[in-house]
Amino acid sequence: MIRAMKRLFGGILVTVLATGSLLAARLDVTDGENGKDLVLRRGDLLTVTLNANHTTGYGWHPSFSREGILMSKGAAVYQHGHTGMVGAGGTEIWTFRAVREGKTTLTLGYVRPWEKGIVPVKTVAWPVTVHP
Repeated sequence: MIRAMKRLFGGILVTVLATGSLLAARLDVTDGENGKDLVLRRGDLLTVTLNANHTTGYGWHPSFSREGILMSKGAAVYQHGHTGMVGAGGTEIWTFRAVREGKTTLTLGYVRPWEKGIVPVKTVAWPVTVHP
């Protein structure tokens, strides 16, 4: 019985360490909160949802004023609009994890990735502070 409980708690500990924290929070923002100061704790998730239309070739591309504070959880997830119309837009959903204490600015530019040196047609940005 004690051995089984040790295995159970050991498994829970491994899960907590692998996921960062059982108490990690998630903050969701859209372009409506553009420029708002965001405050996270290490391990928290930041989800950014922005309108996009991939049929135009445009997509959102993130950058950071200081690397290593937030980490992208991979490429954006694109969700088609529910209109059923060809060429209709949708949304891009980006997810970032707060991995280190510090300050950075998360900027996303709406660009065509093959057009080098072109100013984004839209830009959103958030100052982000990550606490321990």
